[in-house]
Amino acid sequence: MIDLLYCFDENYNVQALLSIKSFIQHNDTQINIYIIHKNPDTFLKYSEEIVGIKNVNLEIKKFENKNNLPLLTNDAHYSEATYYRIFLEDYLGSELENVLYLDPDIICLNDIQNEFRTLCKILNDKDLVLAAKTDGVEKDAPELFRKLNMKKKYFNAGVMFINLRKWRSINLTEKLENKIIELGENISFADQDALNSFLDGDYLELEEKLNYYADHKADSQLLNYIKKNVFFLHYVGSTKPWTPYGGIDKISNFYHQQHLDIYGKYHIVSVHRTNDVIVLLKKILNLNIFQIDKPVLYIINFLKVLTKNNKSNIR
Repeated sequence: MIDLLYCFDENYNVQALLSIKSFIQHNDTQINIYIIHKNPDTFLKYSEEIVGIKNVNLEIKKFENKNNLPLLTNDAHYSEATYYRIFLEDYLGSELENVLYLDPDIICLNDIQNEFRTLCKILNDKDLVLAAKTDGVEKDAPELFRKLNMKKKYFNAGVMFINLRKWRSINLTEKLENKIIELGENISFADQDALNSFLDGDYLELEEKLNYYADHKADSQLLNYIKKNVFFLHYVGSTKPWTPYGGIDKISNFYHQQHLDIYGKYHIVSVHRTNDVIVLLKKILNLNIFQIDKPVLYIINFLKVLTKNNKSNIR
């Protein structure tokens, strides 16, 4: 059995659905999915693709900022929903002992059951609150470490194996709320900064294959390695696979396939229409469009997006 947590708002409904479906596809076990959402009603039509699947339970809860905590988003890449995961103990039942948190821009590629059991046991034995992948140390980002009053190492919070027993025993949610207030304007990467500032390296290290950053220059050899060995493919940064800039690459086919399987279409979001058209034209002229599995369908779907408003998307 795996308890799985997602936190997002309506801007990531599609992405979360694809992430969840990929997880179910590769893990033949009881899966309890918990979602903390800003506006749960907006996810209902997507949840229809999940509800009714054998051995899968889905529970969606609306986030409430009960203490009116200032949830700063200094980077346009982040939204308020990024903070929701630190309030998990307010939304997950006391009977849960461990949970796997995933960002919605992650695609699962392999069965995680053995790793989940092993990592949960290690966390319990070592009395650690979470396992995550290190992004860097102080010499890599001295200004960030100074602002966060850190000395050791900084992790990415997109994939976290969490020891809920330990989390509750130290009242971590309350401590992180205080940390957010303490850091104030020094926060650059939302709640990830608060988590890192509080723990400052006191976490279990995850192997890269458990939070593998998508390389948009990946060749066939690397793609084959990813398919066979990587558990979670994480589309970090601004080159998201649902944008023309990040979507027309071989590495994005893992994401596209999930959407094609459900809807028979590509998931495309065009916010900067003119720039996106230029990007697509360049990708066609330099033949990069053939890096995706169905280039003609992609072009057709993109043209349909152009008939809608700037923030339209294709389901």
